[in-house]
Amino acid sequence: MKNTRYRSIIIYIVVCFFFAGIGFFLFEFITNSRQWAFSPVNRHLSEGNMSGGKILDTNNIILAQTLDGKRIYNEKEDIRKAMLHAVGDGSVLIPTSVQSRYNSELFGYNPVIGFGAPHVFDINQNIKLTLDSEICARVSKNFKDKKGAALAYNYLTGEVLCMVSLPTYDVNSRPTLDENIKDKYEGMYINRAISSSFTPGSIFKIFTTAAALDLIPDVEKRTFECKKVKIIDGEKVACMSSHGKINLKDAMSKSCDIVFSDIAIELGKEKMKSKMEEYGLNAPEYFDGMQVISSSYDVNDASKAELGWSGIGQSKDKVSPLYMLKVMGAIANKGIHVEPFIVKSVFTDSSGEYHNNSKNLSKRMFSETTAESLKEIMRYTMKNQYKDSMFGGIQMCAKTGTAEVGEDKLPHGWMVGFSYDKTFPVAFSVIVENGDFGIKSAGPIAADMIKEFHSAFKAGKYEKK
Repeated sequence: MKNTRYRSIIIYIVVCFFFAGIGFFLFEFITNSRQWAFSPVNRHLSEGNMSGGKILDTNNIILAQTLDGKRIYNEKEDIRKAMLHAVGDGSVLIPTSVQSRYNSELFGYNPVIGFGAPHVFDINQNIKLTLDSEICARVSKNFKDKKGAALAYNYLTGEVLCMVSLPTYDVNSRPTLDENIKDKYEGMYINRAISSSFTPGSIFKIFTTAAALDLIPDVEKRTFECKKVKIIDGEKVACMSSHGKINLKDAMSKSCDIVFSDIAIELGKEKMKSKMEEYGLNAPEYFDGMQVISSSYDVNDASKAELGWSGIGQSKDKVSPLYMLKVMGAIANKGIHVEPFIVKSVFTDSSGEYHNNSKNLSKRMFSETTAESLKEIMRYTMKNQYKDSMFGGIQMCAKTGTAEVGEDKLPHGWMVGFSYDKTFPVAFSVIVENGDFGIKSAGPIAADMIKEFHSAFKAGKYEKK
C-alpha cells in the first residue's frame, strides 16, 4: 500500500511537471515565436518567402521587393551599391541593414499560419525610408572607390537624406570568398557611417572650442600665440604654420594646432574629460532604435603633450560619422540635436496610408549661447578659409579635418558642417579614409552632395518643418 502511494505521488509530480512544461512552452511560443522565427540562425526559414514587403526610398523608388518568390533589387547598379548598407542583401552579413532589422515586418509571420501567408492576410509590410537613393548613388560614386562614409540629414526633423558607406558591392553579384580578402573589399559588410569610429583630426577643435567657451571667461577676446612649434615637457607639438598673435576665431579658421593644444592643457584632464562627456563622448550611441558604435575621449593616462594633442583631435580621440552629424545638427539647432532616423514609415499594401515611424527625439548637447558662438565661428571659417564658392554660393558653416593615422598611411580626410539658413536645414558629415587633406578629399564630396540637396529642397522635395 505504501509503495502504491509513493508511485502515485511520483506520477502526480511527473504529470504536474509535464503540464507545467507544456504551459511554459505555449507561453514562450505565443510571446517569442516571432523572435525565434527571425533569429539569424533560422534565417533560412524566411529567405525566399513568397510575399516579402517592399522597401522604398523617400521618393517611392523601389529598392527591394519580392516577385515570383525571388527578392529583386533596384534595376540600377549604382543605386543597388549605394543603398547596400541601408537596405541589406538578404543575408545576415549586414546586421544593421533594414532587411535584417525589420525582417519580421517585411516577410511577415503568424504563429498559426507561419511564413508565406496568403496576401489576403496582409501580414507582410512595406517600409519607406527617408533616404534619397538617387543622390546617395551620386555621392557614393564620388568616392571613386576610396573607403569612407557620408551622411546628410534634416537637422529639424531628424530625417537622414543620405547615408553611404564604402567599400560596397552590387547585391546581384556579391564578391567571392577569394575577393573578400582583397583590400578593395575589406570591411564591406560594415556600415562605416554608424558602425566605425575614426581619429577626428581638426574637426575635434570644435569640441575644444566649445569647452573653452563654456569654461574660460572672455576667451573670444583673448589673444593666443603660435610660433609653429612648442616643446611641452620634452615633447613636441607642431603646427602647419607660425600664426603669431591670433584670436580664437582665427585660430579655428586657420586650424592652429598650438592654440587648441594650449587650451586643452590649460583646462586640464578633468575639465576636458567632463566637458567631452557632457557633449556625448564616451556614452552609448543609438541610431534608429539600435545601439551603434560610440565616440570616445580618453586622457586618463595622457602626458601633458598628449593632452594637448587630444585637444586637436589626435591622441586617442575617436568619433563616428553619425556622432559628428548629430554634433553639426546640435550647433545648427541652438544646441539641441534631433535624433537621426532612416525608417520613415511601415505600412501594408491595403492600408492606403503611411504611419510615420519617427519620434523626433531630441537632446541638448550645447548651451544655446555656446552653440550660437560655434555657429558664427564655423561660418567665419567657411567664408574666410574655404569660401562660399565651394558650395556654389550656399551659405554654409563648416570645418575640415586631416587626421594622422600612422603606419606611413595617408591621413583620413574629414569635412563636417551645416547650412546657415534654416530654410535649408541640412547638416552633413563626410570622411574619406586615407584620403589626405580633408579639403581635397572630403570637401568635393560634401560640396556636391549639399548642392544636390539644395536643389532638391528648392524644388520642394523634402519636408522643412
